[in-house]
Amino acid sequence: MVLTLVLAESSIELVPNEIAGHPSVTGSARRKQTDPNELILDQSYHHSAILRLEKAGVGRGRPDIAHFSLLLALGSPLNIDGDLQCYVHTRDDHVITVNPHARLPRNTDRFTSLLEQLYKQRVVPSSGTPLLSLKKQSLQKLMDELSADQIATLTTQGAPKPMETVMEELGSARKPVVLVGGFPSGHFCRNTIDLSSNRYRIDKRRLEAWTVVGRTVYDYEKSIGLKRF
Repeated sequence: MVLTLVLAESSIELVPNEIAGHPSVTGSARRKQTDPNELILDQSYHHSAILRLEKAGVGRGRPDIAHFSLLLALGSPLNIDGDLQCYVHTRDDHVITVNPHARLPRNTDRFTSLLEQLYKQRVVPSSGTPLLSLKKQSLQKLMDELSADQIATLTTQGAPKPMETVMEELGSARKPVVLVGGFPSGHFCRNTIDLSSNRYRIDKRRLEAWTVVGRTVYDYEKSIGLKRF
């Protein structure tokens, strides 16, 4: 069965209007020769501007999290065998559909530039087979489209259960979906939690999103008996 992986509430968004005039943002815009409002918010370059956002911009401007997570997922045997589909749901309620055959840039700055192109064009490349496509959509709408029979949300607020056990249970589902937080800290909002069939904590430690993605994919491969040789 194909596993659907969703990076939910990911820290990806365009620069908000209230900080578009900040020197760190306008400097980035000049270097890229683009409008400040067409930039992806990025802690690496806009940290001082992000501090001016509500609640000091906690958890915002981290496109690298989705980048690292997708590189791990797309390079996995599960994806190569055609048994994985990835989506990125963003904090501003957009959904990025990722072509399983997409070869993403290895450099995070280049990945961020690709996202900026995606927000402008809604699809990249602009002609031929789409590798990434973007549409305004809530996580609820995406779940409705997927018609999942099991939605496992991985969160530190969930019931403790080893990842291999979680994936064994999902391995028997017809349309399994796993939600992983695409943000650096904090918790899912209530609307996301309410979508879950089950909520699990897979480790006593707080793990990085890409670590959770790697564990998810590997243990799902084992649960379905994916052959190595």
